[in-house]
Amino acid sequence: MTSLPTTPSHTQCENEPIHIPGSIQPFGILLSVEAATLTITNASVNCSEAFGLDARELVNRSLAEHLSADALQRLEQYIHSHDLVEQAPLMVPLLHAGTSREQEWEATAHLRHGVLILELEPLSSEDVAEPLQRLVRNAVHLIFGASRLIDLCRRAAEQVRLISGYDRVMIYRFTEDWHGDVIAEARVPHAQSYLHHHFPASDIPAQARKIFLDNWMRMIPDVAYTPVAIYPRRNATTGAPLDLGMSSLRSVSPLHIEYLQNMGVGATLTLPLIDNGKLWGLVACHHLGPRTLGSDQRLATKMVAQLVSSQLALKESLEDQRYRNELKRTRGTLLGFMEESESVAGGLAKCTPNLLDLVGTGSGGAAVFHKNTWITVGATPSVAQIGELVEWLATAHGAKEIYASNQLGSVFAPASGYRDIASGLLAIAILKSERNYVLWFRPEVAQTITWAGQPDKRVEVEGGVVRLHPRFSFDSWKQVVNGIAAPWKKVEIESAAELRTGILGFNLRRAFAKAQEARALAEKISGEKETLVHVVSHDIRNPLSVLKMSLQFMERAHAAGTATSPEMVARSMRAVDTIERLVTSVLDAAKSDRVTLSPDLQLANAGTLVRDAVDLAMPLAEKAGIDIGAACNGSDLTIACKRTQVEQVLGNLISNALKFTPAGGRVTVAARQSDGEVVMSVADTGMGIAPALLPRIFDRFTQGTVGAEKGAGLGLSIVKGIIEQEGGRIWVENSVGAGTTFHFTLPRRQG
Repeated sequence: MTSLPTTPSHTQCENEPIHIPGSIQPFGILLSVEAATLTITNASVNCSEAFGLDARELVNRSLAEHLSADALQRLEQYIHSHDLVEQAPLMVPLLHAGTSREQEWEATAHLRHGVLILELEPLSSEDVAEPLQRLVRNAVHLIFGASRLIDLCRRAAEQVRLISGYDRVMIYRFTEDWHGDVIAEARVPHAQSYLHHHFPASDIPAQARKIFLDNWMRMIPDVAYTPVAIYPRRNATTGAPLDLGMSSLRSVSPLHIEYLQNMGVGATLTLPLIDNGKLWGLVACHHLGPRTLGSDQRLATKMVAQLVSSQLALKESLEDQRYRNELKRTRGTLLGFMEESESVAGGLAKCTPNLLDLVGTGSGGAAVFHKNTWITVGATPSVAQIGELVEWLATAHGAKEIYASNQLGSVFAPASGYRDIASGLLAIAILKSERNYVLWFRPEVAQTITWAGQPDKRVEVEGGVVRLHPRFSFDSWKQVVNGIAAPWKKVEIESAAELRTGILGFNLRRAFAKAQEARALAEKISGEKETLVHVVSHDIRNPLSVLKMSLQFMERAHAAGTATSPEMVARSMRAVDTIERLVTSVLDAAKSDRVTLSPDLQLANAGTLVRDAVDLAMPLAEKAGIDIGAACNGSDLTIACKRTQVEQVLGNLISNALKFTPAGGRVTVAARQSDGEVVMSVADTGMGIAPALLPRIFDRFTQGTVGAEKGAGLGLSIVKGIIEQEGGRIWVENSVGAGTTFHFTLPRRQG
């Protein structure tokens, strides 16, 4: 029975031990050395070129045997330097055992898991120092001068190509799922272009990406090289194969060699681009034939890669900051609209700019839930679909204040039905209620991704074993991807988060303002009720006095056996009516949130009001020995007024006149027409008002020293307030020792 071959997976590729290949590339020699004694513990089998001894003879001998005293001292200083990896190569003359002659080699060294790895390369025959210096200077100047990220990458590709001489240099940026996207390229005309092509994540597996974080360079001078083995296969100290993860000479995975050969590449140089400790991308250099790069050129390209790496965060930050400032201005305008409109929805959705401008949605749509209604802007799903989506958000992501996806259909199946308008969703929860969200939608961008060859690896059965092989062709292979929107940028998500903070602040301010308004209203009502008590207590005195005097008169008449006059009874009834109206007002105010003593407007004759007021005050005047009378010029003095309030005004003014007029004096109450108004007045022949008191006579609780015992100082304040409510004005004419006249006006109405 023949067993079925095991199907390989990308995991097998990811697990390939590329850091311990057991061999090197032949453009140099590799040794492992005990740092203290310089005893050689491992050697590549091509070591005879430098030492005149094969690897078996060289191992366990001291490297010092092949060094002069001066060379030995310089090498020991080199390998014990503080930052060994970053040291420039050391020129070391090695004594050849066969010829007894010295030959200079370039030496680099590094420690790996306690093992000192020494790599030796023959000196480059190219004299490129002077032009290389100019090239590096130009590269530094141009890279620092780049204003945008894409400009930085384009300049970097061109400068690395000029320094290295490779046929094609690509800047290869990793996506979130580790696919590669060629965003910049510099090449000779006969080299194939891969600009804007994508490479699958499996082309550079995880363990290869990890090595790039430690090793700034990977060179393959000749893709068709024959690997050079290391003897012995294991290190005597560690008992394990040498870890060559940081070695420049490290041999390459056969799968990668096949990959490059299928791509038509003869030599490569690869440099990492690292941003804040994370592999951001690669500088991938390809040559169509073999090409060995000298250490100076390699160092120059490494410096360019490091310089570009240092600029990545800065360029992205500057671009983000420009965009962030633009979104900040928009957000400030929207929050201003919100304050003016006194509603979240009104400010965000109904003005220009609006929600769509806040996160750069362009042709997308937005929605905000307000007062149990969805208000939408632009192209959005239906209200029913939005409701279903929000229900899912609240259930599946209710703990999140912000949710973002550019593939909504992949996580919320119903969204696939409207992917043309909402493949992207950005949502913020703005209140404690589950349904209070602001939503932004982005349509799908039907992307055509161009791959450098069909991205799946080849699978072949070799001797009953299933093996992965790289693709044969790297010709452009297009794939259409649906249901994906343009991704939400970090600054856009931040802008939405800051809007959320602004909305919450707006709601808090609005709630605080409402609480303040409620408090102010309560204080106003309390104050008005307090004023009402003072007004009623003040105004009820006159009718009570009249009623009391009338009852006393009736009591005396009854005792004398005489009849009570009808005028006395009518006057008493008017006093009772006045008291009843005032008491009713107090009771109504006690049950209401609004305090008012203002009944509806009524048509009244000013002359009648004057005569009734004089008649009501007659008993008080008679008791005080004061003559009181009415004087009305014209019978048609019709006014529209709140009758009760005008009665209060006349009653207060007459009461004051009687209070400050001595016995034998006179009080005259008059009404006349003047320029479309009715002017009423109350004149007395009393003591007058002290000049110092005149400016304050209409203030509450203002009294003079004379007569302070006769009242609370509220009457004139009440009078002024009523007259102004009626649309009139009040003033006083005063003569100390001769009397006072108060005038007030009321608008006249045709009867």
